[in-house]
Amino acid sequence: MSGMPDLNGFMLAHGVSWASCQRLMALGVPGRFVAELGARLAIGQARVCLMGGGRFWEPRGPDARVMLACFEGEHLIDIAAFATSFPAEVALATGDGWCLGEDAIRDCERSALAGRYPVLRLVADPLEWLRSGGKSLCVLDWARAIGRLRSLGESVTIECDAGAGEQLKARLKHGGLPRVKERAPVARAREEEAA
Repeated sequence: MSGMPDLNGFMLAHGVSWASCQRLMALGVPGRFVAELGARLAIGQARVCLMGGGRFWEPRGPDARVMLACFEGEHLIDIAAFATSFPAEVALATGDGWCLGEDAIRDCERSALAGRYPVLRLVADPLEWLRSGGKSLCVLDWARAIGRLRSLGESVTIECDAGAGEQLKARLKHGGLPRVKERAPVARAREEEAA
């Protein structure tokens, strides 16, 4: 977005206050997790200007928000902003972030490759992700998440909130999986055509 500062610099300059930590803990967020995020510069607070129907934000606005870093591997790729009073309304700085808790997917992939049957806990919003102590996945962009979730395979169980299972199944099914059809080797097919 225009006017967006360096993401790392923004998080460094907008750390979370002790009063905000206390409010988050009162909402059920583990204090240890808030401290861990703070040490990694992965949580902050800022007043922002919401744009694009609330989908994006820019710095220096009237709306107070909790700021959460969106990582891909170890790289900060976006910052999600939300109000604890409306945690499902999430705005992004760049639009590159598709989830919070990407490491939960990587852990499931590793466990599945090791022959275990892992469970991926899916939560509805950033506040629930914080409450889980980061031991879950919060999807911010379903269009980008579906392929990644499908790629987990059948050995992974996705656990979601009561009542959300059918919607999740429909999202995963939408577009379907490609059909697989076997064909003769190319060389043999050419030999058959020549005969």
